This record gives sequence, C-alpha cells and structure tokens, in this order.
Amino acid sequence: MSGDILNDIVAACLELERKASSVFKMFAAHAGSDEARRFWETVADETRHHSAVYERLQERGGRENLPIIIYKPAETLEELEMIGKSIDEQVERYTEAPSSEAACLLGFRLQLYLLHPAFASLCRLTRDASGEDLPDIGYGRYLRRFIDGIGSCGLATAETELLGEALFRLWNEARQLAAQSHFDALTGVMTRAGFFKTVGSLAYAAQRSGSNVGIMLIDLDYFKLVGDNYGHQTGDRILQLVAETITSHLRRSDVVGRYDGDEFVVYLSPVEPASLRTVAENLRRSIEEESARMVPVTASIGVAQGILGTDVDGGIEELVRLADECLMQAKYTGKNKVVVK
Repeated sequence: MSGDILNDIVAACLELERKASSVFKMFAAHAGSDEARRFWETVADETRHHSAVYERLQERGGRENLPIIIYKPAETLEELEMIGKSIDEQVERYTEAPSSEAACLLGFRLQLYLLHPAFASLCRLTRDASGEDLPDIGYGRYLRRFIDGIGSCGLATAETELLGEALFRLWNEARQLAAQSHFDALTGVMTRAGFFKTVGSLAYAAQRSGSNVGIMLIDLDYFKLVGDNYGHQTGDRILQLVAETITSHLRRSDVVGRYDGDEFVVYLSPVEPASLRTVAENLRRSIEEESARMVPVTASIGVAQGILGTDVDGGIEELVRLADECLMQAKYTGKNKVVVK
C-alpha cells in the first residue's frame, strides 16, 4: 500500500467538505426568506471551518506522518470519490427544480455523507492540528445546530424531523463504536489492534522516506502487587496515569497503544537512533516520579530501531520482537531500566 494514500484520503475529505459548503451557499442564494438565507449561510461557514482544519491536517501530512486509523484505505478512497460524483449528480437535479424542500433533503443527505468513517478518523486528529476541541463533541454540536436550525427557520416537516433524529443517533452510535474499536476505554490510548492498523500505514511512509523507525515496549514492574495491595481501582488509576505520562512526553506524530494489560507500545518515526535511549530514560524516570504521588511504580523499557526494507510489515514485526527481547533483558537484570538494541 502506498504511504501517499492517507494524504489522498485527507485531500478527498477536504474536497467533499468544500463541495458541501458551496452547496449550502447555493441554498442560501435560493432561500425564500432572510431567516432561511442566514441559516444556510451559517451552515456553509461552519462547514468551511471544518475544511480549514482539514487543510491544516493536509499541510501537516506533507511534513510528518499522520496517525490516522483507516480501515481498507484503498476502498475508503474509492468510496469518497463515489460520494463526490453522487453529490454532483444530485446538485444537478436540484438546480433543475430548486425548492426549499429539495434543499432540506439534499442538505440532510450531505450531512449523512459527512458521517463517513473517514471523517470520524480525521476528527480525532483535528484537536492536535487546530488546538481546538472540535472533534466528536464539537461536530455533534454542529450537527445539532443544523438539525434544530431547519426547524427554527420554518423549513421543518415531519419527514425532516425524523431524518434529523435518525442522523444524530447515527452519528452518536458511530462515534461510540469507533472509540470502542480503536481506543482503549480505560487509558484513552489506542488498543493493540488500533495501534497496529495505524502503524501499518505510517510504516510505509517511513520506508518510502528512508526514516528510522523506533519501537518501545514499556512494562510496569510488579504491577500485580499494586492490585493485590491497593485494589484494582487504584491499579486502573495507575494505568491511566502512566498512559497520560507516556503520551505527554512524546511528539504528536508518535503513536501509543496499550499492548497487553500493564504493557504499552510506542511507535516513533522519524527518530534519531542516538536519541532513543534519552527519550526512553526520560519516560522511565517520569513514570517513576509521577506515580510516586499515588502509588510508587517503576517501568522496564525495551527499545529497538532501524530502517524498514521492502517487507514493511515484516520489518515492524521484527522491531517489536527485538524490543520484546530488550524488555525481557531489562526485567531479568534488575527492572526499572532501559535496554536498547
């Protein structure tokens, strides 16, 4: 799979957002009242605001790898392109007989298209790209304003009210399912499956650019004793604290996952081989210092790095294996240490 396909997906999503915004502007021009005109102009502006965020993501994708979770990227890109063609066909039919009713129905259809899983994946990156709390909750507010606005400007019918509630429920259920499948409910970092889906795409980009890739495996020492001595709720809070500590000490382009139980995995690229030990040592020390405020725990860390060859998936598997060997060496030679290969 080409590493460029993720940037192609971002570009396709951006094009669809722009297209939707222009259609909403067209509805405003055809509106039969000032209130309806202002409504459609507001929807167009808010949709364009989302596009501006995706533009920043697109710029970021040109400079660094984007940790985007996309299931079957090639099929996703094809679906987005088909959606674009469908929008063009429906707009052509609308322009033949424009009406407020046709605008409402097409508006709902556009919002449905913008619930494609690719947009949900991008939404999870918009907070980092923009510094704003736009994803998930922010998009839900936007969608609710759209649904309520249809009614407040006198465009609502029984059918559009039903469509609105169904659309909002669909968005909410899709958001929850995406979070459950890709992100660990306890710690907030990626699940093991979500981690490797993300890394699989990023690794191809690293291979193409010849960048060094680093893998860290981080395991908490004697963690079972925390649960035995302090209770499982305290153990859960420690896991949350460790996940927050790891995430806060890494770059936004690095990927963190919960590997298994009290073990975490990190993907770093591009990375300077000489700096990996320093990064890992800082993490080890920070985990020890931060956890001391609650229940003292330490961590053993295994690190492996290298440049990926033609077998990208096999190269990632090998780095994970080597990092695991280093982790076992750290555990068996005293714990609370970093071993790098």
